[in-house]
Amino acid sequence: MEGIYSRAVGLELTAAGIASAAETAYPVTYRGHLLCHQRLDLVVDRRLVLEVKAVEHVSDIHRAQLLSYLRVSRLRVGLLVNFNVPVLQDGIKRIVL
Repeated sequence: MEGIYSRAVGLELTAAGIASAAETAYPVTYRGHLLCHQRLDLVVDRRLVLEVKAVEHVSDIHRAQLLSYLRVSRLRVGLLVNFNVPVLQDGIKRIVL
């Protein structure tokens, strides 16, 4: 489900004229060695990481995941958006480094 929501958000951003990139890959390094590339759901206007969820409850692990994405991407602001809520506004959490 999360992939579907992520694509829909990307379409809405495009329709609104807001630049975004889906599944953006960022290198993860450790002691100067490339470990892997981490893919982020959406990067909006090269300034905001948008992590899409469809879970019963947003937990600490989801917040930690977004914090890791912010560190890897060197961006400061992220939104954790849970679509599995009656009112979408209640499913949005802002995280700032």
